[in-house]
Amino acid sequence: MAGMADRLKRLEFRLRLAIEDPLSRAYDAAHGVETAREEPLGEVGVASRDIKRGNSLYRVTWGSLIDQAMRRLDIDHARYVFLDYGSGKGKAMLMAADYPFRSIIGLEYAQRLHEVAVANCQSYHSPDQQCRDLQPMLTDVMDYAPPPGPIVCFMCNPFDEATMGQVFDQWRARHDRGETDIRIMYLNMRTVDEMAALLDRQDWLRPVAKAKRFTILAPRG
Repeated sequence: MAGMADRLKRLEFRLRLAIEDPLSRAYDAAHGVETAREEPLGEVGVASRDIKRGNSLYRVTWGSLIDQAMRRLDIDHARYVFLDYGSGKGKAMLMAADYPFRSIIGLEYAQRLHEVAVANCQSYHSPDQQCRDLQPMLTDVMDYAPPPGPIVCFMCNPFDEATMGQVFDQWRARHDRGETDIRIMYLNMRTVDEMAALLDRQDWLRPVAKAKRFTILAPRG
């Protein structure tokens, strides 16, 4: 039965990809960017020893999923810096720019993906854009310290579980130092339950919104 369930999940995901791919390409055409094309990480400047940490492949996050999650983010956006962990070509950064965030920072370790994100942030056009301070950064998230003040940490399943755990540890240490105004948005185009064991260990966080493919977490209390 478990094998059948896994096959059905894979089939569902492939069918959803077939629906979402043309929508992603239409988004690119409408906004003057290129985010939709898949890229093996070994071909975009990631060292072989680090490919597994990034789950081996760049695949754009579905715009419909980003939109669903962003609509559930109940904050005063102008107070917050939006941080995209594993920002790829910048799709989530661009969609976040339609909200009035204080600034938007994308963290990416693949040279070529970063270069595409830089170009996308420069060419992006939308009548709904409210934030124009977009900062793609070429960096390893393990070496990055977020700016002080309120932050939103966004990720769409960008890392293997070990790296993900280290990133959550960084956020917890920040919280324990007194920087408690933080929201964490975890998206997964299959299901967030794939990271259930890791998420359940975050006893300092509580879900403030949750669906099959995304969860938004905030510190308890």
